[in-house]
Amino acid sequence: MIKKIFIVAILFICSYGLAQEGSVSPYSFFGTGDQRFKGSAENRMMGGISVYTDSIHINFNNPASLGKLGLTTFAVGGGYHSLRLETNESNEKASDATFDYIGVGIPLGNRMGISFGLTPFTSVGYRVQSLNEDVDPVQLDKYAGTGGINKVFLAYGINFLKNFSLGAKANFNFGDVENEAIRYVEGIQYGTRITNHSEYSGFDFNFSLNYEADLTDKLHLQSSVLYTPATKITSSNSRSISTLITNAAGVEVPRVTEEIDLGALGLNSTYLHLPESYAVGLGVGKKYTWFIGGEYEITKSSEFVNDFVTPVNGAYEDGERFSAGAFWTPDYDSFTSYWKRVTYRVGLKNERTGLLVNNVPVHDFGMSFGLGLPISGFSNANVGFEFGKRGSTYLGRIEENYFNVFIGLSLNDKWFRKNLIR
Repeated sequence: MIKKIFIVAILFICSYGLAQEGSVSPYSFFGTGDQRFKGSAENRMMGGISVYTDSIHINFNNPASLGKLGLTTFAVGGGYHSLRLETNESNEKASDATFDYIGVGIPLGNRMGISFGLTPFTSVGYRVQSLNEDVDPVQLDKYAGTGGINKVFLAYGINFLKNFSLGAKANFNFGDVENEAIRYVEGIQYGTRITNHSEYSGFDFNFSLNYEADLTDKLHLQSSVLYTPATKITSSNSRSISTLITNAAGVEVPRVTEEIDLGALGLNSTYLHLPESYAVGLGVGKKYTWFIGGEYEITKSSEFVNDFVTPVNGAYEDGERFSAGAFWTPDYDSFTSYWKRVTYRVGLKNERTGLLVNNVPVHDFGMSFGLGLPISGFSNANVGFEFGKRGSTYLGRIEENYFNVFIGLSLNDKWFRKNLIR
């Protein structure tokens, strides 16, 4: 037990420094960056569905599942992400490693549970440039961005009536994003750099309702409804303009920097409008043995507004996602074969992200699979793989072919229970 607490404490400390560095995608140029957290390793191996719940894992996206939690659970996860970026003219490769989530779930009797932890929400990490030879004089534009938004959360779930459970999660968003745009014009000694910096803070909430029932002696039904209302979080902003010169070592050095008075423009404190979303999930299976399910989500991405920064060549429409996933455990209590106790998972997703680049929708299609490896007792390690494609090269856009590896630990123990000695 002490070892488990020590490991989680160390990972929690590390996660604070790593949570904001998690994207190498040019698409993180838009909005507040790439959406980072898409569920635990178990969820992602099954296409990202949240409808399946059990008593030994934290389902971060479905707080109603906490009503079933039977053991105190530590959950931590991270991953490695590899991208091949293609345009009509060239291609590049990029990769990064991330810390993805950390959480603790605690059962409160047989009908209730709570969880708390830290997850990244979005990440910004891009560096792109564009040479425009169609104008006179020729212009070179360079764009770069870093940062992201994290969430500290507290969730509660309760079982009520016979087959229903209800849950709610409160998230405090915090973090900062910095974007810079540099322009060099042929024949002019100095370049110009505009730097925008925003610090975000504010709450948002998630709610879920689950229903499950036995259809037959062997078939068990699980269903869920997830809802995230629209909200606004505060953005504290600053902006500066600099003239640049490139020295002999190729380093861009600012010569003169001027801070812009955003207060006079009414932009020193603005809002980030986060959209609402709905998801419904349905699945069937045999308890502890197999499960197959699907989930459909609508996100009102057209409601997303950043009052401080307007995206270049980017806009938003409502997004939608369909995911399907399944697992199979040959014999969860086998004493003779370790591999019969392993859980095998597979999934797929097809998503219209809600982002429009040059007025063309950005789609994301991916497939995933992985293993749930028993460690001791009910604890397990989860290793998953995901590959897919986002975007396309149509109209000069960027196509991303990605391959992700994610690893999660789910460590279980009993707390607050008295041992009877007779």
